[in-house]
Amino acid sequence: MDASAVPSDAILLLDTTVYIDGMKRAGLPADIQALLADRVIRHSPICVGELGFGVGRIDPSHRDTERNRSAIEGVLGRLEPDSFVELSAAGWARAGVLAGALSRLQGFAQDRRRTLFLDAALFVTAQELGLTLVSANLTDMDLLLQIGGEAMVLLYSMEQQPPSPPVQTGFA
Repeated sequence: MDASAVPSDAILLLDTTVYIDGMKRAGLPADIQALLADRVIRHSPICVGELGFGVGRIDPSHRDTERNRSAIEGVLGRLEPDSFVELSAAGWARAGVLAGALSRLQGFAQDRRRTLFLDAALFVTAQELGLTLVSANLTDMDLLLQIGGEAMVLLYSMEQQPPSPPVQTGFA
């Protein structure tokens, strides 16, 4: 199964990796681009925060600063206010438990724990709202799928290989 096998009524939630990969010169894989053009898309304030963080940390003296800042601000400016979804308070707590447990089991350092927490929050948002999460973050999403319960996650790679199929897995 490939990206075209995602049900036509599936509503997508994008990971920050999708926005970033879409801004790169190579762009997103063709099947992911087609999927995004053909489905309803929801956005998380988590990704907006991560993209905003990227704008704030850009080195002002770097030669590509203006181009990169402009690209990120362009993406943020195109997001429709009514396309955002929120995670419940219980969802935030669940994301914290998942990220904490995985961080302990994997022996992650402090900075890695924080990024995993944000990925867990996106994962749980998709679970709570019945959305299909699209991500190129193969490592974190694989870990979350192993212990986080059932979720629809479409993983893709920027390498020259077909994307992973939507995965529905988890423990009862």
